[in-house]
Parts: sequence; C-alpha cells; structure tokens
Amino acid sequence: MESTKTTISVIVPIYNSEKYVTRLLDSFLSQTFTDWELIAINDGSTDDSGKLINDYASKDSRIIPVHKQNAGVSAARQTGMNMARGKYIIHADSDDWAEPDMLKELYDKAISSNADVVICDYYVNNGSKQTYVRQEPNSLVPESVLRQLFYNLLGSCWNKLIKTDILHTCNIHFPDGINYCEDLLVCVQLFMNNKIKIAYVPKAFYHYVQNMTSITHAYTLATYRDRIQYQQTLEEYLPIKDFGYEIRKSRLNVFLEAYMQGVLPNKEAWSCLWKNRKAAFIECKSLRWKLGFIAMFFGCFPISKKLLKY
Repeated sequence: MESTKTTISVIVPIYNSEKYVTRLLDSFLSQTFTDWELIAINDGSTDDSGKLINDYASKDSRIIPVHKQNAGVSAARQTGMNMARGKYIIHADSDDWAEPDMLKELYDKAISSNADVVICDYYVNNGSKQTYVRQEPNSLVPESVLRQLFYNLLGSCWNKLIKTDILHTCNIHFPDGINYCEDLLVCVQLFMNNKIKIAYVPKAFYHYVQNMTSITHAYTLATYRDRIQYQQTLEEYLPIKDFGYEIRKSRLNVFLEAYMQGVLPNKEAWSCLWKNRKAAFIECKSLRWKLGFIAMFFGCFPISKKLLKY
C-alpha cells in the first residue's frame, strides 16, 4: 500500500451535480485545515460535472478527479476508499457543503482523544430552512453506537472522521451493487469492531441538503428490490441473536415503505405482513399502527393505509 501523503482524504461521489458541486468544492477549499486531498469520483455524469472538477483540479492539486463509467454510488465511494492516501477518511455528497472549520475540529478531536472514529452533529438544509441535528451517542462503546444506528443516530459517513487503518485492517468496504443505505452498511461493519475508540464533537459542521426529488419520491418495484438487497446484506453483517429486534424492525420498515408506496400487490403485501407479523403486531408500539396492520391482515387495505400513513 502506498505510504500516507496527506492527513485527511475526502471522498466525493459525483453524478450529474453541475448545479451544486462547485459549492461543495469551494467549501473544502475554504477549510482552515489544509493538509487534505479530495477525491472527486465522476460516476459517468452526462452533464458538465466532469469538466467542473477538472477545472478545479487544474487550479488546486489537492483535488483529484477520477472519471469512470457509471456503476452507482457504492462503487464510486469504494473507488475513493481504494485510492485514499490520508491517515483519516471522511465522505461528502456532491450537493452538500461543509463549514470551514470542519476538518480542523474533527482532526483535533481525533488527536486529542486518540480516537479511531469522531462523530459530530450536522445541519439539514431544506430550501431556506435549516435544522440542527444532534448526534451525541448515549455511550461511546462501539456496540452501543451500532445499536443506536437503528434509533437516534444517522448511519452516514459524512459526519464521521474515520482512521484509514481501521477500514483496511477490518476489511470494511462498500458492498457491491447496493446503492441504498450503503453508508449505513459501512457504519455497521465499523462499529461491530469492539476495540475501536470513538469520540464525539458537540458541534455541527456538515450541511446535508434534503433532496425532495430523491428516489423516495419516485418509488418503483426496482426501488423495493434495492431495499431488499440492502436488508439481506444487513442481515449478513448483524448476528441475529444479538440484534434480532433491530433486524425485524428494519425488515418491517422495508416492507411498509413499499406497501405505502403502492408497489406491492395486495396478495404479496399480505404475505409480507405474515412474514413480519412479530415486528408488526408485537414489537410495534403504536396502537394506530397495530390497528393498521390488523386491517391489512383482514384485507381492509384502504383503511390500513390510512392508519399506517406516516
């Protein structure tokens, strides 16, 4: 493996992001911490994204453009991980941006606490509205953080600075062909290592842009199949004897999303409900949702969707 040549590697998958990518790149060029590289993976964009990152790279050698055929965000992130030369890695999405002190604050915390992973808060930006989201773990024990990924912590890679050696020694990777919650699957692999040291910075640096035209607003049967593939991979990683509740809850959520989006025929929806009956009828805490599942069980599908509406 090539020796470390920089302190932090920033990995950015890019696909048709010409409207936003310059904002992201400018936010890293404005970082107060300067010893970084930014690997910009152009994943077969058909707009001017590739040209834009080439222009930035010609002006600053820390920006490294990579042009490849489209293979999905998971493959793009893994390409960046394979190339990373930094002691630490953090990811970013092309339509988001970072505060100028993000890399410095996260790096300083990693050094002062000798941490393998540093978690921070983040902002959600939706038009003119900005929301602060706290990400303080209840405990910094890896198994506890892993469990919280299914409750109150976001399984993203852009609010986590990770020591590169940990990713390599534990063979942590983005699963092939999975482009839904691929970052959560990496976090699951990461926090299954009970020897890593985790730190937390109670500040928000990263601006996550809520894309209202995302895949959840164009849900198809193919989307559902992607979710199923994610779920199957999650279950390969997690021991069911220790995470049975979380696995059942995740299965139920995958099924429920598809049902509410109307991509499952009623017969298949009933069959899926039967397979997920324990999570639906026993572990579900909401009375309204329990009534919704009961209505579905008895074939009252319009009523069940009204009761189950988010």
